[in-house]
Amino acid sequence: MPELPEVETMVRGLRPALAGRTIQALEVADPLLLDNCDAPTLERSARQAPVSAVNRRGKWVVIELAPPRGIIVIQPRMTGAFFLVDSELARHIRLTLTMQGPGPFARIRYNDPRRLGRICWYPDASAAEAAFARSHGPDALEISSGELAVRLSKTTRPIKPTLLDQKVLAGIGNIYADEILHRAGVHPERSSLALSRAEVDRIHQAIGEVLTAAISAEGSSLDRSYRTVLGTEGSFLELIRVYGRGGRPCLACQTPITRARIAGLTGRSTHYCPSCQPAGPEASPPAQATR
Repeated sequence: MPELPEVETMVRGLRPALAGRTIQALEVADPLLLDNCDAPTLERSARQAPVSAVNRRGKWVVIELAPPRGIIVIQPRMTGAFFLVDSELARHIRLTLTMQGPGPFARIRYNDPRRLGRICWYPDASAAEAAFARSHGPDALEISSGELAVRLSKTTRPIKPTLLDQKVLAGIGNIYADEILHRAGVHPERSSLALSRAEVDRIHQAIGEVLTAAISAEGSSLDRSYRTVLGTEGSFLELIRVYGRGGRPCLACQTPITRARIAGLTGRSTHYCPSCQPAGPEASPPAQATR
C-alpha cells in the first residue's frame, strides 16, 4: 500500500488543490526521502512555480511545474499519503507545499510514518519518463491484452508474483492481484508462460474491472496507513471476493477460500478459491459473486 487505485485517488484529490495554481513555497522536512536531488534544489525549483498538471504514472504522483521548473515525482510506497486537511494520522510530515492566492486549500502535506517513500525532481518530462521506463512496465490500466500476453510469455514464474512485478506492468498490489485472479478464474500458482490466450484475456479484463472498481471506491484502507487527501477511508474492502477471507465461503460457489504462501512472495499471503481457480489448465471464470 498504496497501489494504483490509492495513488490515482491521491492524484484526483490533489488535482483541484494544485493544478493551475502557483506554489508559494515548498519545504522539505526530511531530506532522507530525497532520491536524486537535494533540498535546496527542490525548494528553489518549486518556489513561485505554477503547477501545470498533476498526474499518475504507475504508483508515482507526478506534479508538473511550468517549464523550465521541472517535474516533482513522489513515490508513496508503503506508508506515504497526502493530506489537505488536519488529521490525527498526519503526524509525520516530510514535505509541505504552501499555495499562493485563492484556492480550496492553502497547504498540501506529504506524510510518511515509515519514511519509505521517495521524493524526486526531474528537469523535464523526458527525464521523468526515462526514469519511469527504467523501473516500470506499462501502466496496468493502459496495457493491451496483446502486450500483456507477450510479457507473460517471457517468464515461467507463477502468475501472481508476475502481476506484482512492476517491471512487467505497473500498479498492481497484493490485494488487487488476488481479486483479479479470482475474477479471471486463474490459480495464482499457474505458470505465466503456460497460460492460454483466453486466460490472459480474462486476466486483462479483470485487471480493468478490479482497478476501476477500486478507484471508484477510493482505494483500500487496510490499516491506518492509507487515507484519502481529505482523511477519509477507501471502501474497496467492502467489495472484496477473496482477499482476507481465508476459510470463509467463496461468494461465487461457497467453497472455503484458501489462504496460502506461494513461491516468490515472501511475507505476503495469497487468497484464492480452489474450485473457481483450479490448479490445472481447465480453469474457467467463476460464477457471478453474490452477497
